[in-house]
Amino acid sequence: MSGVSPERRHDASVEERLVIEREDAVTIVERLRETHADADGHAFLLKLDALIVRLGAKWDAKSELVFEHLKTGFERRFQEPNWCLRINDDAWLAIIPSVGARRGALAVTEMWRELGNFFVGDVSHLETPLYEVLVEDVDRFMLRPIDLKTWFDRPEVEAAKLKPIAGETTPEAVRGPGTGPQMTNIQRPVIVAATVTHANRTLRVASSNEPLFEMKKMVMIGHRLEPMVMEAIDNALLDRKALAAMDWGLREQIDITNIEQGLKILKMREAEQRKMLMVVPAAFSTFASQRARQKIMHDVSKAAAEMGLKVLFEIRGLDGVPPHRVLEIVSLIKPFCMTVVGHVSADRKAIAALNKCGLSGICVEYDGQKRDDEALQEYLTQLSVAAKASAGACMVQGFDNYRQMAVARLAGVTHASIKAAAMMSPRGAVAAARTVSEGLTSSAQAQAALSALERPE
Repeated sequence: MSGVSPERRHDASVEERLVIEREDAVTIVERLRETHADADGHAFLLKLDALIVRLGAKWDAKSELVFEHLKTGFERRFQEPNWCLRINDDAWLAIIPSVGARRGALAVTEMWRELGNFFVGDVSHLETPLYEVLVEDVDRFMLRPIDLKTWFDRPEVEAAKLKPIAGETTPEAVRGPGTGPQMTNIQRPVIVAATVTHANRTLRVASSNEPLFEMKKMVMIGHRLEPMVMEAIDNALLDRKALAAMDWGLREQIDITNIEQGLKILKMREAEQRKMLMVVPAAFSTFASQRARQKIMHDVSKAAAEMGLKVLFEIRGLDGVPPHRVLEIVSLIKPFCMTVVGHVSADRKAIAALNKCGLSGICVEYDGQKRDDEALQEYLTQLSVAAKASAGACMVQGFDNYRQMAVARLAGVTHASIKAAAMMSPRGAVAAARTVSEGLTSSAQAQAALSALERPE
């Protein structure tokens, strides 16, 4: 008998369907049904979207090597009657009836880590894209995410014999207060990816939670649901201009997918790790669609109530939008959130155009250019002055490190987010940011600027 708990609880909201795009799909399904591998918890699917995102344009050249690496690793561990094969172009199926269900899941997780280390480096900070497989039809699987901490019983396994793997909660990782670090995989950045298709164009949407800071006190106050969008055909990353020029129907799918994935990631976190606020971005065109707006309001309001979070909606792509249209959309979504901010390009004229639009702040993206601290402070000061004059607050998104955030604080930026990959634990993040900030305020000029920021209005 496998180690799968007979009382497993399944959340229908996270179930996915996967159509098997292979000529031998019926044969695969029949083999699973005959052996009851899916019903007994011995069928696992590894989705490779996150790896594809990391490899980018290199995926086409390396995809065969990736699947060969998985096959070799599998055959090194298991013999018949265990088997594995490639499913479509972005997933891998492993059937492991010879060991307990939990041991099988642990083995596939270990293969995922080895795969990542070989091709892109350490992936322990990413969520393991592991799914339980159930046959639904002659060419279709039902997929359910596997959480190694809760999904399996483990009566067949002695804890002492289990080799701990990165990302799995161990007794050492849940020590009480004052007994040392309590870092777990939940505190590490998590990236979830999916594909969307519209009018014969397919894109990959990778979502993460960017930590959001209130800059005056350098305190982490929440997360921003950040998307990264790539062309599925060549994995080319789409920039802000490409997204702004996109078909509205496709952009709507991207925004909704990102929000759904971002909320899932937030729900994975412990309550204290979520902090108090979530920033939910979507394009102006998406918020202008009644169908999309109603879905977003419903999903976000429900999730916010469940997690006890406040909501800040971010309207993206406001360059060139008439102020009265911005005000109209703000009035439609403001009843469902704490406040609304607007996103434009880092241009003072575009920022000034959002004055008197009902917004509480202006968002701009950090452009990623290399600047020394003085040049960065001058650049950010210009943006923050314009944003505060237009809407009262200035939020800069996507900083690469804490030093940049500390410079932003001196420049008068009120809120900032840092890329998820640069994030440590919340405690470590605040400590590092404060340390960097102290280093930047050693000069008399910087001390005076910082003192001015900290004086009451």
